[in-house]
Amino acid sequence: MNLNKKLYLFFLDIIGSEDEKTSKALYRLFQIALLAVTVVFTVNLFFNGKSSFGEWGDFFGGVLNPILTFLTFMGLLITIVIQQSELKESRKEFKRSADALNEQSRSMKKQNFENTLFQMLALHNDIVNSIDLTDKETGITTTGRDCFRVFYTRLARIYRKKENNANGSTTPEILISNAYKAFWRVHQTELAHYFRYLFNVIKFIDESNFSDGPYIKLIRAQLSDSELFILFYNSQTEQGKKFVEYIEKYSLFDNMPTLKLLNKSHKGLIGSKAYESNL
Repeated sequence: MNLNKKLYLFFLDIIGSEDEKTSKALYRLFQIALLAVTVVFTVNLFFNGKSSFGEWGDFFGGVLNPILTFLTFMGLLITIVIQQSELKESRKEFKRSADALNEQSRSMKKQNFENTLFQMLALHNDIVNSIDLTDKETGITTTGRDCFRVFYTRLARIYRKKENNANGSTTPEILISNAYKAFWRVHQTELAHYFRYLFNVIKFIDESNFSDGPYIKLIRAQLSDSELFILFYNSQTEQGKKFVEYIEKYSLFDNMPTLKLLNKSHKGLIGSKAYESNL
């Protein structure tokens, strides 16, 4: 181990710094200061020789003090600059830690949201599966999602009957309004809970921070054509008008075959955003 290395280790023991960048910068100043002392001493010895101690002191102090003061000031500046650099790195590290915590928090919130949503969807499916209809003439019982095919058939029958009775004197919009009211009086018991819960599931997604995720598409994919038709006509009633906002916002009728509506003019009852690509 050479002398300079030993001197550097000795210097580290004195200052007790753990930062290598700061230690090396201060050690260079220490070397400069030591060199300055040596040079001043040598020059003083060469020019003053055996002069009195007073002359030695005046010369030594007059030359060396400004140099050492300047080096002390430079050491302070170096320390400040290095500390600022370290502080900047600390802030960056803190920001990275904060971002990681935020991401972890968002991930946990998303997980809780998904758990709640999937429980709600499971309950909604239970509501659908609990629906049953029995044909009075045939005695055949239809259950679950197949009931919506029966619902739509019955609504269409009521609509066609009123259409025939009106004999062209009533608009299709008024006809469907009257037909759905008659339909609702019969089937409110089976459908009211279904619509209320479906509305609240979509509202739950809309009011969360994850409404831009795939969750609405997941719900939309589960709805059969017959469900979409019944939802379409229910949204035109007083009890279903609140649903229109979500229908248009999330294009819930994107997959609905609009050609099978009871009248082609009915498509205009809801804004085009409800159909998205199904225009």
